[in-house]
Formats: sequence, structure tokens, C-alpha cells
Amino acid sequence: MISPDLLRRMCDARQRLQFELEPPAKVAGLAKEAGLSTSHFITQFSALFGETPLQCRTRARLERARAMLLATDEPATQIGLALGFADLGSFSRLFTRHFGVPPRAYRRSAQPCAAPAGCIALMNLAHAGDRNFGEVASGHVGQDGGFPPH
Repeated sequence: MISPDLLRRMCDARQRLQFELEPPAKVAGLAKEAGLSTSHFITQFSALFGETPLQCRTRARLERARAMLLATDEPATQIGLALGFADLGSFSRLFTRHFGVPPRAYRRSAQPCAAPAGCIALMNLAHAGDRNFGEVASGHVGQDGGFPPH
């Protein structure tokens, strides 16, 4: 059984691993702050959180990279380097392993499709009343808004 105090220290260590990028929190320093040897810290961390401290830090950096790919136009290389990955190759490999696609492909697949200029106007017309799209687009609508008489 883990004491509430040790649990708090372990949660604090996890927060630092996830959010401190510069300089990145060192596992040995976190272990010392938690009052544990490095090996015992890693064992306790893994038991509590289901991942090693290194896996936790890597996952957090990859999640941040994913968010940056979606929110910015920053090149994938710059994002990887800014988040502490050694080079584009290691960043791309880890990103692909975690998300199933390389960073650039992820960014492309997440971009919304741009509708052709007239498409939005036609879609809005289609929803005017309960008419069929073909009737609205062709202008073949009766005076009462229904089908034209035959």
C-alpha cells in the first residue's frame, strides 16, 4: 500500500515529466525528490501509472506535438525539435508508432476539406423548407412551396 504522501509526490513527479520541457525533468532528480532510489521510483511509477517515466514523458511530448500540428503551420521538424526530440527521424518514428501515421500525413488527414465556393450556397438552398435539392436548384417549385403541378 502506498502512503498518501508518497502518492502526492509521485503525482507531482508525473506532472513535471509531462509539462517540464526546458530543461526536462531528470528521473534521478524526481526519484530523489520523492524520497526513493531511482530504480524503486521507476517501479512505483510504473505500478501507479501503467507506464515508465520515460514512456510518460514521450507520450506527453507526442500529444503536445499532435496538438501543435493541428493548431499551427509550424513545420513538423521544428515541432519535433522544439519538444526535445533529437531529430526528425526519431520524432517521426515515435509519432508514427503512437498515432499510426507520420506527422505530416496526420496533419494532412486532419485538415478540413475546403468546399468549392458555390457548394455552401447550394447546401443552404437545399435546406430551405422541406423541398428536394433538385427542385430548389432547378427552380421547379410550386407557388405553395410544394411540387409544381403537372
